[in-house]
Amino acid sequence: MKSLNQTLDSREVAEMVGKQHKNVVRDIRVYIEELNELKIEPVDFFKESTYTDGKGEVRPCFLVTKKGCEFIAHKLTGIKGTEFTARYINRFHDMEDTIREGIPQRGSTPKRPALSSVNMAAKIMKDSYKEAGVDSKFIAVAVNNLYKNEAGIDFGIPLITDKVDMPKLYDCTEIAKELGIYSTGDKPHSLAVSAIIQKLHMEESEIVTTPFSRNGHSDVTVQYKPSVFDDVKLWLAENNYPVGISYVDSKGNAKLCTVVYRGVA
Repeated sequence: MKSLNQTLDSREVAEMVGKQHKNVVRDIRVYIEELNELKIEPVDFFKESTYTDGKGEVRPCFLVTKKGCEFIAHKLTGIKGTEFTARYINRFHDMEDTIREGIPQRGSTPKRPALSSVNMAAKIMKDSYKEAGVDSKFIAVAVNNLYKNEAGIDFGIPLITDKVDMPKLYDCTEIAKELGIYSTGDKPHSLAVSAIIQKLHMEESEIVTTPFSRNGHSDVTVQYKPSVFDDVKLWLAENNYPVGISYVDSKGNAKLCTVVYRGVA
């Protein structure tokens, strides 16, 4: 039946989640063991298969069903899980459209997913980013990239690197580097900067939540406008560059950061 073709190759899944294929295969084997222990049929989620690599050697892979993709998505955290959910839903809708139109999937010329699928993926992305508190400008950039990559539609939204429309933002590590705030271990003291920011009276508009992706992991992070950078610099001068900066941790305990300053007269 054509419906049996509605699976994703684990190599494609690996690309979607930003992992090496061997690691995805390893994870799926663990999931299969867990499902077997729970007396749940793994074949409804993952089907063993093989492929031939560039050297002509047969390698293991899995065919991942829609249920399997949902299973993997629940194992991912933060924005990475949302991104994978949007992408696999997009792919399955594309396959359903292909089957409905009676066009062979294998060996055919790749075509862009249906616009309705991209619209659905964009809605999931926007709702998730809004819930995570991401700034609307960055949501617009992320959605624009989705439409550009998946549907070939570019709304002309400025890139995050555009310094006119997207001014410089700082995270705590960048502020520490530029102001010479280092730990005794000779690393930028981002925690000390965070401790200083705790003491400042900032406007909500000075804090920007943005998405990020690094080493295959996606999430959201807090960054600050240049006015916060200036306020941290002023606080250091007014307090004579203290070597001990107090802060309160997430559990309400008082802590102290020991700081070494670089390039400060």
